[in-house]
Amino acid sequence: MAFKLNRDNVCARKAWSSHVLLDNVSKSFDKVKAVSGLTLVVEKGEFFSLLGPSGCGKTTTLRLIGGLDRPDEGAITIGNEVVVGEGVWVPPEKRGVGIVFQDYALFPHLTVFKNIAFGLKGCSPKELKQKVMELLEMVGLPHMAHKYPHELSGGERQRITLARSLAPSPKVMLLDEPFSSLDADLRDELRHETKWILKEKGTTTILVTHEQEEALSLSDRVGVLNNGKLEQVGTPDEIYHKPRSRFVADFVGKADFVHGWIEGSLVICDLGMFPLNGDIPDEVRDVELMIRTDDVDFTVEPGGNTVVIEAQFLGAQILYKLLLPDGKAIHSIKPSTKIIPVGSRVKIKVDTKHIVVFRK
Repeated sequence: MAFKLNRDNVCARKAWSSHVLLDNVSKSFDKVKAVSGLTLVVEKGEFFSLLGPSGCGKTTTLRLIGGLDRPDEGAITIGNEVVVGEGVWVPPEKRGVGIVFQDYALFPHLTVFKNIAFGLKGCSPKELKQKVMELLEMVGLPHMAHKYPHELSGGERQRITLARSLAPSPKVMLLDEPFSSLDADLRDELRHETKWILKEKGTTTILVTHEQEEALSLSDRVGVLNNGKLEQVGTPDEIYHKPRSRFVADFVGKADFVHGWIEGSLVICDLGMFPLNGDIPDEVRDVELMIRTDDVDFTVEPGGNTVVIEAQFLGAQILYKLLLPDGKAIHSIKPSTKIIPVGSRVKIKVDTKHIVVFRK
């Protein structure tokens, strides 16, 4: 079931809080619908992530906001200005939008200083130097002003790209998977540096990513896209613990899906009886229970009816695969300090607070 925002509610929110508004926006390439009837509100100063698998339409959405592509239908508003709609088209350079891509897009023949200064117009030489050096200080690279892009590391190039995008003081910053080419430690460091800088400046930010951890750890809210449509918009906690569709439940985080059936206000499955948690029609009896790996605990018991059949070492944690009596398997994650041998018989305990039920 795709997420749909009430049009009247969108207009009401726009009046007091929205900074970027997409209203029923669609875009096709040949016969492929990349974005379909997308309605979205991003609030001023918010760090918002569009999360989804490859080909779901998230980069196309970003390009439509930035003016790099034209929608086939619908309208987009930035601040108080309609930038695309019926009879309206504001070119990219006049939208007040900064864009940071994965491949840095720095001019190789210009120094760091000149790369950042490129987007600054109408400044005196003194003002230009002061502004550029302030931006370099902000990203921690004032000593790199006279270096060329090829003399910088990947992380340094991405910081300079961010500084250059911030130079014209954009109303909105668009980030198109800017950290994906960096190694893991640097990626994590730069993610949070970037968020801190953008939050400090109060810049409304929209990040496109396929990485769940990135979206959940950085964002005020997350929108999950699937086949060009919004499945759900919510806080990271809501997206993870209260998914509104089977797709969101499966795509975000690690989860198992266990068959069950409804009896009154309870759901019954091989793991026990649980309170019914989900919007299920009265006539539905067969359901699936979403159970997160971090909500499954177990203890070694020689008489237990569940068996540890696999242990995957992940560094700080171990992911265990547990074989249930019906031949199905579920997973449980524990600290790596607690080692349970494969082949152990165990008894399972499930935290029911986060179980979500979907119709089968």
